[in-house]
Order: sequence, then structure tokens, then C-alpha cells
Amino acid sequence: MSRPTQKSAITRRLPVLAVAVLVLGALTWPLLFTYSGFAPGDWEHHLWLMWHQSLSIKSNHFPSFFLNSDYSVFYPTYAFYGGTLYAVGGLLSLALGGAPLQSYILIFILDFAAAFGGWYWLGRMAGVGRWMSLIPGLIFISSAYYILAAYPQGDWPELTGISMIPLMLAGVLSILRADRLRLGAAIALAASSVLFFGSHNLTILLALTTVGLTSLVVYVCVPDARRSLTRRGVARVAGVIVPSALVSSWYLLPLLVYHSSARISTEYTQDREELTGNAWLVGVKHLFTFSRTAAPGMSLPTLAIVWVLAGILILPWGARNRMWVRLLLICSGMALVIGIAMTHPRLILALPRLYTQIQYSYRLEAYVLLGLCGAIVAALVLAGGGSRRTPGPAPRARVRVWLWMAVPVCAVSLGGAVQQLGSFEYPGQDRYTTLEHFGEVDTGDNRDYDDVSEPVIAGRDLTTVDIPAEAVHADRASFITYARPGTLIATNIGGGPNLVTLTGAKDVGVDSETGNMVIEVGSAQDTATGRTGPAQASSAPAAGETITVSTAHGAPVVLGRLLTFIGVAILILELLLLPVYRRLARLDRQGSRRTVGARGAQ
Repeated sequence: MSRPTQKSAITRRLPVLAVAVLVLGALTWPLLFTYSGFAPGDWEHHLWLMWHQSLSIKSNHFPSFFLNSDYSVFYPTYAFYGGTLYAVGGLLSLALGGAPLQSYILIFILDFAAAFGGWYWLGRMAGVGRWMSLIPGLIFISSAYYILAAYPQGDWPELTGISMIPLMLAGVLSILRADRLRLGAAIALAASSVLFFGSHNLTILLALTTVGLTSLVVYVCVPDARRSLTRRGVARVAGVIVPSALVSSWYLLPLLVYHSSARISTEYTQDREELTGNAWLVGVKHLFTFSRTAAPGMSLPTLAIVWVLAGILILPWGARNRMWVRLLLICSGMALVIGIAMTHPRLILALPRLYTQIQYSYRLEAYVLLGLCGAIVAALVLAGGGSRRTPGPAPRARVRVWLWMAVPVCAVSLGGAVQQLGSFEYPGQDRYTTLEHFGEVDTGDNRDYDDVSEPVIAGRDLTTVDIPAEAVHADRASFITYARPGTLIATNIGGGPNLVTLTGAKDVGVDSETGNMVIEVGSAQDTATGRTGPAQASSAPAAGETITVSTAHGAPVVLGRLLTFIGVAILILELLLLPVYRRLARLDRQGSRRTVGARGAQ
């Protein structure tokens, strides 16, 4: 009996899987079948950064903080932005035999699959049928903003961060509901958490804020959800999420400690101007339009919103549906509140200063979509959605019509995404040219992570020494200068004293023109300890002085790396020991049954 049942279950799943593959294929075909670099966005820029991190890992056997390019060396890009995501991409590239482009595209496709699959998993756990569970994920990944982030904007770290949120939520709920920690849910939660906490700083901030506040409202307003929380369930979730977050400590801890000394944290006035100056992008004519080509990728899924609002009016509100009604209203309210904040920059500016660094309020659209898709799941549960739950007899006909209206809603959303993809120019700039340049491509003069705690020195009349990017090995480089002790030299070293240490010279400030480090010859300094020796000017002929630049090993750097090793070790042990534990538990249960049977026979 088990074999036919298993076969019929597979037969029922195959059509759903086929549709999912077709949807993912329709939305990712430009990644697979064109050579476009999707300029003028950052698509190629992130490819270039991932490629260079793979070179660093190959050389150092550990991810680097620094980007070494034709413009500067020891520039701490990975210490402040997306370090773990670039490292994962670099490791995957090395595992594939040195294939950065292929690993980059593979992670893009996995982003689409994670978001789509995460919403499907949430729907199935809620009791929605297989076909109806495709709806929230389809609306999410075919939305204008998601396509914008993936292609013309090319914001790979942000796309990865927001794509992991549905899968993380599904993993958390699965573990909370289960009687024990299951391997599949643990792997899904661990993988999505590692990528989420290691991808995009602003996404971490905004997602933790919105999801955290929404979870708090659910905890307060939905007694059934509150009662489902158990200490063991929370402990199991924490046992997976905490070490997954610790994996990114190698760069997140220095980021938290040193962020205040970076230029990007001091440009409050510029952030305000940028936030208010781009508010027109989320105007009504851009948000509520069916044209994906006329609007700059900001249009909301209007039909899906109307469909949810109609569902609020016609779906059953009986006592037995109270939990899902409240969840529907909470998720809809979350989307509404975030949408209002998105279109009113003054509300964002009233938040703590850190939130003004989102630069563009349209980034909040991702969280409007999260609320909308959460409302869709709750509405489908109330309607039955193809599961065994059925609405009451009075509204059944209207609910059935409402459910069937999901078909054109999904068709319009998917058609709009295809229209949006068709508006891009292919092949555009060839993505393979990115890998032909060791110097940075199409990124401009980005100095966000300059150290502004240093004195500014006019470097126009100073002697200049440029360290070639090729001279940096294992985050270490040396050069010889014959300048007299006490001489100031302008360098192309992009890092500050928190992350870069010198021997044979002293860091005295930054160049007013380039933002790079200015050093004083003959003042031996260890910036990790702060000990310096006095500079002694001399009229005697200068002897050759070897100056060495390397990574500083301050407490945040050392502790961050230690926490990363601890997080990785815990995850590996959990994933390796979990099958063993389950096997032992199964043997223990079988032994208990034999004992009971033997006693019964006696």
C-alpha cells in the first residue's frame, strides 16, 4: 500500500514543480541566455568584487577586508559591506574550478528560488493547497521592484538579503512547530541566515526592524500564535540562527566598532538630501501603474492589492477563523504603514539617524511586498485555498469566485515582469569584459569607507608612492623609500589605522584629494597597539627604509574572527550530529516498544 501512495504523491507534486520551474525560468532567462552586464547598474560591480574576494581567499585561505585595485590598495570594502556574501561567492567560484561568473549567476538563481520556495513553504505550513501556495511567491519575485533589484539596478547583496527573508521565516516556523529539530529545516534556516546576515547591512537593519515589530504585534494580538511558542522551540531556533549570524562576525564586529569613523556615517546632510531628492520615484503615478516600462521599476502589484482588499471584505470572519483574520489585518497593516513611510521621507527622517542611510526610500518597497504576500497567505487560509479547510456555507460561492480571480492576478504580474525584462537592452555591455580587468570597472571614485577620524593633509605637493595591486600578497605589501626620516609621503593605501598597520612609518592623516593614507617616514608605528616613535628630521643622506603594510589585529578583528570560527564549528557539529541523534532516538524508541511488547506477552 505504501508504494502506490508514494507514487501518487509524487505524481501530484510534479505538475506544481513543473510550473515553478517554468516561472523561475521565465524570470531568470536573461541571466542564463544573454551576455549582458545590465549596465548602468551595479551588476558588474558586484561580480568584480566577488571575483576579487575569490582571489583573496585563494591567496590567504581566509576572506580579506581589503579591495586592491588600480585606484587604491587596502581599501576596506569587505569590512563594511557584504563581506560574507562575497566570500561565499568566492568559495563557490573556487569550488567550481575558478568560475566567478558561473557562481555569481548561480547565486542569483538561488535567490529567486529561495524567495519563491520560502513563500511556498509558508503557504503549505499554513494549510494552503499546492497550487494556491504558488501565489505569494509568484507575486513576490515577479514584482517590479524585485526585477529592478536583480537586473537594471543589479544590487546583488540587497537582492540576496530580501530573498532570504521568506525562507528564514519558513524555517523558523517549521522548527517552532516541530516536535524536534529536523535536518531539512535546520539546513534551510542555517543557509538562509548565513546569507541574510552576511549580505547587505541596510537589509539587515530594515528587515529586523519590520519583521521584529510585526512579530511583536502578532505576539500581543494573536493568542493562538503566542501559545504555540515553547521554550524548546525557541531554543532550537536560536541554536541555528545564532551561530549562523556569528559566521559573519569576522566583518560585522569591526563594522559595528569602526563604522563611526567611516565617511559614510558622517554624511547625514547628504543622506537627507538624497532621501528627499529621490522621493519623486515613489510618487503615485509610479507606484500605481500597470506599465513596467513607463515607471522606473517601482510599480506595486496593484491587482494583487485589490484582490487582498476584496478578500478582507468577503472572507469569513467567524470565531474559528479569528487567528487568521488577525494575521491578515496585521500583515495588511504592516504593508500600509511601510508604504506610507516610503512615500513620506519626513517620516523616515524622524526615525533614528541610522535609518536615513537607506539613501532611497523606494528600498522600503521590498517590505511592502513582504506584508502583502503575508496577507495573501492569510487570506488563502481563510478561503480554504485548496486545503481541507472550507469556508462557511454562506460566503462559499463568493469565495470561490474570489479564489479563481487569483489566476488573472498572477498572469498580469508575471506578464508585467516579462514586459519589464523585455524592455532591457541585450546583450548590452559584455559581462565577460569585467573579468579582463584587474582594475575596477564602472564604479567611479567611491570613497565611502575612508577614515574621517584622521587629520586631512594637503597632498598636492607631497612625494607620492603607489603600491601596485599585484604587489599585495596575503594582505601584506612592502616598498622601499629613500626619503629622509620625517618626510611625508602620499600613498594609495585606502584603509585607516583601525584596519591597517604599518612598520617603518607612521600614519599621520589622509590626502585631501584622494582620501588615501599619508605616512611619515622613519616613525615606526604599530597602529594595532597605538605605539609610535618620534620622527627625527635629519640632513644626512637617507638610507633605504622598508615600509610594510598589513592587516591590523585589533580586538574587534581578532574577536570577530574567533566568533566566526565558533559559529562555523557549531553549525557543522549540529548538522553532522543531528542525523546521529535522530538515529539514536529512533533506536531508543524501538527498544522501548520491544520492552513494552515483552512485558505484555508475559
